[in-house]
Amino acid sequence: MRQTLSLFLRRLPVHITLYSRATCSLCDTARTELLQAWEKRPFEYAEVDVMKDGKWRVYEFDVPVIHVARTIDEKGIEEGEKIRKLMHRFKAAEVVGVMEKLLSEGEK
Repeated sequence: MRQTLSLFLRRLPVHITLYSRATCSLCDTARTELLQAWEKRPFEYAEVDVMKDGKWRVYEFDVPVIHVARTIDEKGIEEGEKIRKLMHRFKAAEVVGVMEKLLSEGEK
């Protein structure tokens, strides 16, 4: 039981944040693509409504946008230039490709 719990609590190597807003059909499509990507390579996930968080209002007219980052330590994710971004009509295969590339860069 303890071994199973430790596997469950271990962080996944990639974190994806979806920046969206309410009543956005492209955002609904993006969620579907992310679900398909998750089935191929699981990742940590968060979603931010850009209309409710002023910090991300810069994406008001650009949603959906995803930030793909490697996880670090127990709580953090990489920031800045190490984050990869995909916008608008991305596909699950593109998301998986970005995750794979990000992880391979981290191994170097």
